[in-house]
Amino acid sequence: MITIRKPMEINRSALPGARRMWKRFVVRCCLRKNAWSMLRALLGPALTLALSQVLAPVAHAADGAQAWHFAVNGPETPGDQRYRYHWSVLKAALEATRPTFGNYSVTMAEHMTEARQIAEMKETRGQINTMVLDSTTELERDLIAVKIPVDKGLVGYRVFLIRAEDQPRYSAVRTLDDLRQFSMGQGKDWSDVAIYKTAGFKVERGVSYEGLFEMLMNKRFDAFGRGATEVMDEFQARQKRYPGMAIEKDLLLYYPMPVYFWFPRTETGRLHANRVETGMNAIVRNGTLDRLFKQNFAPLIKALNLQNRRLFRLTNPDLPPDQPFSNAQLWFDPLP
Repeated sequence: MITIRKPMEINRSALPGARRMWKRFVVRCCLRKNAWSMLRALLGPALTLALSQVLAPVAHAADGAQAWHFAVNGPETPGDQRYRYHWSVLKAALEATRPTFGNYSVTMAEHMTEARQIAEMKETRGQINTMVLDSTTELERDLIAVKIPVDKGLVGYRVFLIRAEDQPRYSAVRTLDDLRQFSMGQGKDWSDVAIYKTAGFKVERGVSYEGLFEMLMNKRFDAFGRGATEVMDEFQARQKRYPGMAIEKDLLLYYPMPVYFWFPRTETGRLHANRVETGMNAIVRNGTLDRLFKQNFAPLIKALNLQNRRLFRLTNPDLPPDQPFSNAQLWFDPLP
């Protein structure tokens, strides 16, 4: 005897909820640690990019997010231009992904020290959810990095702000031991402090960015090492206030200091990191990153005469080994 079973009836009212549960399941699987790296290895970059562009907007909706909102640290003073270029790169990366990821907003929070920025990034409801900073072991352990150097490594080339009267002493420097005779000024929680100390320099730490310029001119230390991306704007903005301050003319110090965009280790943080990584790769490929870099830095690279300075190299003791130094397209080298 043949028994005929009725087809199972489907409760159609439950379908929308089931679809939502399935989306959340797929998204949570894809957002697990190292998932995108594993997908790249299995599928290749092109298929992974296509998959990320499909899943990321779905994930944002499934996670209940209302918009792609990026909150960043604000300037310390009205004249603080240190991160103007970095946020222009962030916006370029977000614009490049607008067709697939949708609209976005970028807002600035109140200014925070680097230590507080890192603390806020680890909070569930921190005041910022996007940070730009050089890589350290702690950051790579606790946050998500988009490992495309925002400034092509230029900030690792250091030029000194000094008292103009001391220029002959710097012109006489021929070795790293000669340079160690000068004390260095840095911010109290800056990663540069460990680099200088490991290399045998005496370091005086200041509690505020603006106060470091005053400390220099009050002879609290001899030299204020600044990134090539920073030094010209800083000097010009304070030249009238400190007429005895000068940019040192002959020396160039280098230590590897890749600056990345950082995001919290949360689902939303992974979504934001994936969008920015997608955008950064796009603006590297289409030349936008090079164009922004040249617009912002080509004149000062020429004015600072970087390629003709005497170069001294230091190691960065707190830089993790997994950095994209092998990809020459991502880096700037001032030497001919």
